Amino acid sequence: PGELLVKHAGPDPHFGFFSGYLKDATATQEAWEGGWFHTGDIVKRNEQGYLHFIDRKKNVIRRSGENISAVEVESVLQQHPAVKSVAVAAVPDAVRGDEVLACIVCATPPDISAMPALARDIVNWGLSRLAYYKVPGYVAFVDTLPLTATNKIQRGQLKAMAPTLIGTPTCIDTCSMKARQDISS
Repeated sequence: PGELLVKHAGPDPHFGFFSGYLKDATATQEAWEGGWFHTGDIVKRNEQGYLHFIDRKKNVIRRSGENISAVEVESVLQQHPAVKSVAVAAVPDAVRGDEVLACIVCATPPDISAMPALARDIVNWGLSRLAYYKVPGYVAFVDTLPLTATNKIQRGQLKAMAPTLIGTPTCIDTCSMKARQDISS
């Protein structure tokens, strides 16, 4: 996966694109770095050469050099029977740069004593469907997610909220469950 870069094939690579960001020459220059327009979209090419959208670059979590799509992790965890809604965000990790934190609203709110077992169950669900490094290292049980008026996740609020959840009674550390899986057998 990588960021989608585009330009016009003719002599003017900007032809047919916008002229720039209003009163922000620096942002315009960054968007057109190297003569290519940086879309901010992360894509992956399949065997037939088609590009598939993965996520917005700003929603990608960097963990130990790996790019993790927040949307991909959310779509898998959303399928767990106990999960009503989910949003994932990066939290700082001294060794890996970032770690994945999942904010989970449960279909039936669990008792605080049941949260560790439920968090492990959700992570095991993820481990059976995702690469080990993509599953949450932390599972935080929350009452609500920060949403827009159109029910989209407010990523900025989520990003600010996520680190404050670490160490609270409703945030379960599941980092020890994440290990490379031996798939040779």
